[in-house]
Amino acid sequence: MSLSAMEEGAFFIKVKSAHWRKTRHIELSRDHLNLHISHQSCGKSSFSIVDIKKINEIRIGYQSPIWERLGHHLPDAEQCFSLVIDGREQPLNLVSMTKESAELWTRGLQHLSANLENLDIKGKRLLWVWDCFKTADKDQSGKLSYKEVKKLLDKLNFQATSDYIDRVLKDTDISGDNLLSFDEFSDFFKKISWRPEVERLYKTYCDADLKLQPKELARFLREDQGLNDVTEETAMSLVKSFEPDENLRSTHVMSIYGFMYFLLSPHCDVFNAKERKVHMDMTRPLSHYYIASSHNTYLADDQLIGKSSVECYIRALERGCRCVELDCWDGEDGQPIIYHGYTLTSKIAFADVVEAIRDYAFKTSDYPVILSIENHCSVPQQKKMALIMKETLGDMLLQNPVDPSSHMLPSPEALKGRILVKGKRLKETNEDEEVSDEDEAADVEENGVKKNPSKTNKKIKLSKELSDLVIYAQSRHFHNFPDAKHNSDFRHISSLNEDKAMNLYNSQAEEFSEHNQWQLVRIYPKGTRTNSSNYDPLALWNVGCQIVALNYQTEDRETHINDALFRRNGGCGYVIKPDCLLTGKFNPSTVTNKSPFAQPSRLQIRVISAQQLPKPITSKKSDVIDPYVIVSVTGCDVDKQSKTTSVVDDNGFNPTWENDLVITFDVIVPQLAFITFDVMDKDSMGDDDLVGTYTLPYNSIANGYRHVHLGSIGSKPLLPSTLFINVKKT
Repeated sequence: MSLSAMEEGAFFIKVKSAHWRKTRHIELSRDHLNLHISHQSCGKSSFSIVDIKKINEIRIGYQSPIWERLGHHLPDAEQCFSLVIDGREQPLNLVSMTKESAELWTRGLQHLSANLENLDIKGKRLLWVWDCFKTADKDQSGKLSYKEVKKLLDKLNFQATSDYIDRVLKDTDISGDNLLSFDEFSDFFKKISWRPEVERLYKTYCDADLKLQPKELARFLREDQGLNDVTEETAMSLVKSFEPDENLRSTHVMSIYGFMYFLLSPHCDVFNAKERKVHMDMTRPLSHYYIASSHNTYLADDQLIGKSSVECYIRALERGCRCVELDCWDGEDGQPIIYHGYTLTSKIAFADVVEAIRDYAFKTSDYPVILSIENHCSVPQQKKMALIMKETLGDMLLQNPVDPSSHMLPSPEALKGRILVKGKRLKETNEDEEVSDEDEAADVEENGVKKNPSKTNKKIKLSKELSDLVIYAQSRHFHNFPDAKHNSDFRHISSLNEDKAMNLYNSQAEEFSEHNQWQLVRIYPKGTRTNSSNYDPLALWNVGCQIVALNYQTEDRETHINDALFRRNGGCGYVIKPDCLLTGKFNPSTVTNKSPFAQPSRLQIRVISAQQLPKPITSKKSDVIDPYVIVSVTGCDVDKQSKTTSVVDDNGFNPTWENDLVITFDVIVPQLAFITFDVMDKDSMGDDDLVGTYTLPYNSIANGYRHVHLGSIGSKPLLPSTLFINVKKT
């Protein structure tokens, strides 16, 4: 591939619709990190920048839905490609002037994206320093003046005396021209980022010559990190992987810089390494698992005038979601559509959604996907829905029981690579018949409030073709637990809105948890959440509800903790429920340390330091944050608690809390608990601002010296912001 040709640039046609096509000139930046897209408007030139790190996917040919909507205006597939960019609602769809140019650019971008994705911790950190350097280099001279460096330090929350900064600047200005090249700036940054707390830990394990050799590193891993089976050979391989100095690496010695890179790597992440792969028993019935689930998957925004998009399905599936919702209505052209009925939300073709599900269902996870069909269609269009699913999904679509003789749900393992349809199923008949409407579909809008479906008694006519595709997730209205036990079986599923589910939680938690051991239950938000807000999923997970559907398009605490749960087990979208929810009757509201389900555990956390914390969006440019950390436990009522560190004034770059007391939590039901780290900015004039956060399940926390890689409420990484902590869990 010729990256130099990409640097020179090429012309493309940017396509948004059949009637919106504009010429754009695109160049690859000299550092191969950005695309510069320029265009003419009203006689003036302007350009935008695409960060290649933010390109999530490169789709070649007609892989994006936009191309099929162009009809006879469709260009040659070999000239088309689409860039899916983080933070953009729709892909950037481009047509190259020749197929050779399209191939050059797609191969080049794939190569560059892969290189950035595969950077080690040292490379990622160096890349961040380079981004800082470019941001500060306003005149693009390739060097920073002392004044530019000091302005950058203000942005980075670095507070120090002028004498100290001037001294370090002069020490690193090797050329003596009062300007810092990137190499000089990197050296400057290394000096101001020095971490004495890591140096002290490093020296604790060094030998008499102050060298950290494999034997000493192995001792650190055993004594502090709790890795009892580690060998010197393992430690030697870590030295080879993380030591940046070639001479030290060849003599099997790890410098403090190598040790620091190791501590920042996934090996020392607070999230237990075993959880990064599928490690749970995947041969249990589906009802034994929490299943990552999305509500109104098609919506990119609110539920009244928001935009519907096929891309929302793709994003949900790529996040590991295993149950998506299809809200189906009759289309005017005889083809079924998906949108939020009786609202002004936009409409998308059912066929386009099914094609996207076919293409993306198993890119992130091999385990089954459930299509939750909310059916408002006439019989003719239901038949088209069934035909579209059968023709598009082919063998992926489950059309027969896995084991007709079984009296329990099949396992995720048995359903690998299969797509299940959730919906109403007719009794044994050869004809279309009327059935009661879906619980959620029967919620009728009246003055913006949804009625209880049990009071509407709405009926729909169901086509046999669509009914025949519903094998295991057969929708049945929930009346009460005795009725479910005597009049339904393992193949049925009930859909409950959050209010009804919480009423059951508050009044019949033990019966609820017992019911969820053998039959699937889906929970969905109440109809008054027109802004696509979410309910707290914790209580419903705590009684074993499997399909707790949330609005994935909304970034809030609820989706944040949902991401935390489903980060477990390799992010495959299935997490086995704890034993207390698989046998007996469990009530999360009344459990105590004397309950048979109690597994008392003590968690001790020492918050040591933080690194390169960002400023909150609301901060002024001149502000330097005053950080403190809230560590909290959520889960069963008996375990809810939080504790706070002291406030560090005027230091968001490298604050330390080494003099703070160890934070201790006694947790009764750790198997249902979550730990959250919130870094806050103390504000003397108003509410304190959230700087960064991270949540993980209690049983996923790793012992020892660990880094917490902070993110936003939307679980987006805030590179390179971290907390450095010590964990002791017993």
